[in-house]
Amino acid sequence: MELNNNILSVIEPTIRPTKIELEGGNEPEGGEKTTKSFGTNVPKIIINGYVFNNDDILLFKLNTGINKKYPTISVTIKDTQNNFDIDQYPRDGDVITAYINSKNQDTFKSIHMDFNITSISSPSRGLLNPIKEYTFQGTCKIPGLFSEDCVFYNENTSLGHLEEIVGKLKLGLATNVDSTDDMQNRIQPYTSTLDYIRNTVNSSYVNEDSFQTFYIDQYYNLNFVELNRVFNSENVSIESMQSNFTSLAKSYSEDAGSEDEDNIPSKLFLTNNIQFDKSNVKISQFSLKNNSSKISLSNGYRRVLQMWDELEESDPTQWDAERLVEFDVEAFTSNNIRDVEEPLKGRRGEKEYDSHSKYKWVGRMSDYSLEGNVHLNHKYSILNNWQNVKELDKIKLIVELDSFNPSLYVCQKIPVMIFLYDEAKSKLTSKKEELLKKKGVNSQDKAFGEDKAESDVEEMPIRQDDFITGHYVIGGIEYIYSEGNEALTQKITLLRREWPTRANNL
Repeated sequence: MELNNNILSVIEPTIRPTKIELEGGNEPEGGEKTTKSFGTNVPKIIINGYVFNNDDILLFKLNTGINKKYPTISVTIKDTQNNFDIDQYPRDGDVITAYINSKNQDTFKSIHMDFNITSISSPSRGLLNPIKEYTFQGTCKIPGLFSEDCVFYNENTSLGHLEEIVGKLKLGLATNVDSTDDMQNRIQPYTSTLDYIRNTVNSSYVNEDSFQTFYIDQYYNLNFVELNRVFNSENVSIESMQSNFTSLAKSYSEDAGSEDEDNIPSKLFLTNNIQFDKSNVKISQFSLKNNSSKISLSNGYRRVLQMWDELEESDPTQWDAERLVEFDVEAFTSNNIRDVEEPLKGRRGEKEYDSHSKYKWVGRMSDYSLEGNVHLNHKYSILNNWQNVKELDKIKLIVELDSFNPSLYVCQKIPVMIFLYDEAKSKLTSKKEELLKKKGVNSQDKAFGEDKAESDVEEMPIRQDDFITGHYVIGGIEYIYSEGNEALTQKITLLRREWPTRANNL
């Protein structure tokens, strides 16, 4: 089974959020039209059966990703009905129910999730402020996720133990891993179930060319992902891009237009090309976030793992240098690097990459297989998984989409095409490309074909941005609605390990 760039559901979730009871609409047809548009352009917020109106939602944010580990929510609302604090104001254990309806209902699931309310900012009461505003913060409600317990799990792989734990939590399991090579007993020693999952994944081992992470998504699935195979998966060409359905920012399901306009055949990519304005593949704005030097200074360009090998035969009363085992753990680079790209491993021409190392003492290495409580690569896996995941935070591309795109998910590899509309920048980019060609470096990304030539068509892009255009892995998704917007938007965090070098550096 080809799993490199596909996170497949292997266990379906059985947990069920609070059921939403919809009243019939005012239309002569009996309300079917209202049901279809419910939560499509504006997310629906329900607390203790109290459904806030679309005009009540001032700000809505739902976050999920590999750094978040589980979905969180932030909502600011105004109670225009002014009845919320009569009886529906939350007590201990009450939840926020969030619902985002998918425009492509035959293809993509709607988001329907309960959130534990972790804080409420309530207004002061008075005659001068009859319309009250509330701000809620919450974390996904998964009974048992934050509970502490002591549980012994019989010998199994990390994947097998994750299957056991999602069954207890009623979560689903999605993964791109067929099997793991880390058979052992595991113990949850009076820690939370979330910490047990984190420790199991952090020490998981697939093979020497892998590193793993996890997150719980907005559909109640625990995602266990081997990220290196995602980064190493094929950079697809335009012709080979995954078939997809796109839609316009404002859903046609609530207007007189055809419902087919919510299911426009397309390819799966993201772009700032204005020809895709108001569609859910259109990037409205983007920015780069650079933490590379901070991470390199903190973690080094490699970690030297040190351990004391008790398996080596020698006199235990004498110092034996052969018992001290050291080996380097360095973040992986991708198999499909283009000529012009390079990993973020120091400044070209300087020697700091060779010398800037950190050391990690992990203790004694015994024959743990006798007890079965630690697999052979346990200590290495913890360091390797951590080092590689941290490397992904060096430079990130943050893009904002015009509208909600349900086809996107965390750890998905996706093509991103950025175009230049500034003539001066276009000319400088072309000069850089010519300089690279003179130095024998091919800067062209074969996946995206030849650059667009200058066009006489008004508002057409001048050329492709060679620096930002490329294939990325989604590291996080934030669903956002702000008062006054036509529809829900998305902020996507995109990860990339190798970036184009400066022409003058070659």
